[in-house]
Amino acid sequence: MFRKLANVRSTLQRCCSGILRRLQPPAAAVPGEFSPPLDLSVFNCRVRIGREALGESWRSILVVDICGTIQAPDDGHGIDVRIELNDVTDAAQEPLSVLNRPKHGPLNGSSRFVLQSDMGRLCHQTTVLQDWTTVAQLLPEWFVLPRRGPRHLQYTVTIASRQTGATLAQATCAGTYENAEAGYLDIEDDIQRARTLAVGLAFSVGAANGVLLDPEVNVICAWVKTNFGSADASLGAHLELDRALQKTAAFFRRGGTLNVPQICREIVQIAPLVGRLDILDLCLRVAAAKGQVTVAELTLLKNLAEALQIDRHRLRTMAEKILPIEMHQTRDAEMILGVTAAMSQDEARHQLNREYAKWSSRVISSDPAIRRQADQMIKLIADARTQYVPVKSAP
Repeated sequence: MFRKLANVRSTLQRCCSGILRRLQPPAAAVPGEFSPPLDLSVFNCRVRIGREALGESWRSILVVDICGTIQAPDDGHGIDVRIELNDVTDAAQEPLSVLNRPKHGPLNGSSRFVLQSDMGRLCHQTTVLQDWTTVAQLLPEWFVLPRRGPRHLQYTVTIASRQTGATLAQATCAGTYENAEAGYLDIEDDIQRARTLAVGLAFSVGAANGVLLDPEVNVICAWVKTNFGSADASLGAHLELDRALQKTAAFFRRGGTLNVPQICREIVQIAPLVGRLDILDLCLRVAAAKGQVTVAELTLLKNLAEALQIDRHRLRTMAEKILPIEMHQTRDAEMILGVTAAMSQDEARHQLNREYAKWSSRVISSDPAIRRQADQMIKLIADARTQYVPVKSAP
């Protein structure tokens, strides 16, 4: 079954946070007496590991040094230093971008990491730095690498004219780093893996009562095409996607099942809450597709929410919008009203009072559908009071 679902992923066109916990140079330093002499007639750069005090502890930083010759247009010329990073771990592929880590909001795949700072003015038109001179210190939390694990990074250090932006000197150097956290491509892989697993859960909900209907399959297909399809994809890719979905539907129509708890555990490991809510929303819409939600589907939806670590209040809030009460084959007070047999009478009373306050204000809504649902909810609340908060008989 997972091979069938993998076909969905295979048609996806992949899009393009990790803090470096441990940093290490690619090799041990060679003693000075054995190191080849630097050519100071050209511009040179290097990156080494440094430490910076952080409260009572220390944190690793990347120290960028330069030496050699910088040729300016004139004496006293203002210059900037610009440092760019690329991931060149796989030499057979194009270098991968290193991205800026945003202070707020999502990662921007087009925002490449570039550090630029003012270096002041050069005294002479031709400047020769005889010794290594530190020009920047980079904090690893400023950028995001593409993958976790050992990465080979290439640094490009440019000295530019502040007046014209022209390059006056440029050099590259490289180093190997251990990225302890997920990179942006790892995160994208996790998102697509979670979406692939979501398809399996959605089909499981559709087939929960033993019959998978076309309206349910149509909801799943529309979701898959939105989340996996691409406007630029070829006709062949679209046809392959359709074939994969039809094969998956046929698997469930023949009575096939998946290990739903195992799928949910994997999703919890790789997907944030917002992604899990999106998956639950899909499953609710599949349950609503045929106009009636069965007891088996409601039971599976509650189990899914629990396994995906989504609390019942969120589940009820989502279900209220997608599965109005007239769709319910049976009136499940726990699902609809949030009361359970495990509650004390006082807890049940407070919960039912909250629901009554919410729905009683909607019986005068200008929307007939809302008025109709409110009337049904008020009746259900009254029935639930009889069951969960019985009136004590007079002595």
